[in-house]
Amino acid sequence: MSKVLITAIFILECFALPVQYFLLLHDTEFTIFEATIRFFSYFTILTNSLVALCSFFLLTTADTRLKQFFSKSTTQTAITVYILIVGLVYNIILRPLAEFDGLHLVVSEIFHTIVPLLFLYFWIKFVPKQTLSYKWLPMWMIYPLVYVIYTLFHGIFSGFYPYPFIDAGKLGYAVATTNGVFVLVAFILLSAILIAFGKFRTNVNITDEGTS
Repeated sequence: MSKVLITAIFILECFALPVQYFLLLHDTEFTIFEATIRFFSYFTILTNSLVALCSFFLLTTADTRLKQFFSKSTTQTAITVYILIVGLVYNIILRPLAEFDGLHLVVSEIFHTIVPLLFLYFWIKFVPKQTLSYKWLPMWMIYPLVYVIYTLFHGIFSGFYPYPFIDAGKLGYAVATTNGVFVLVAFILLSAILIAFGKFRTNVNITDEGTS
């Protein structure tokens, strides 16, 4: 069942990521280089690409370092946090602002709703949670922290901010930075929730084994 689920996630990403890139090229006058930079400026794209990579290496049979890395429960938990933030931020904050139709709507739902829910289900059902610990929190925060810093500095030179709540050009750097901090706090809280849930599930399983 876990292989079926990961295969489904991988297929969805293999469809949605190139389609989204094609739509960006088709709907704008960017060069391929400019479109690629813009494409990977979105946390949604970066994180769904990370999910695709994780799914790919979980499906491969070769025992490579990348497969070992993506097979770790800590890695899979961190990716679960990242993709859940993608879904939560979009559905709570950005969905009312979105006006998608056609393929744009399809890939948006894959990125922001379907994949986050499927990957969360995979994590709940199949990812071992015995090694989860709060000590991993600082390491898990490196990726979103680097992203927020990069986005704010990249925006200074390009004038492009992928999300309205960190648009320093419109909000000012103080407000945009504050919003970025709030997003990082959300990452920390969600990570702590998943770790606490993992510890709870582990304790329940140990108790069940002890009484059986």
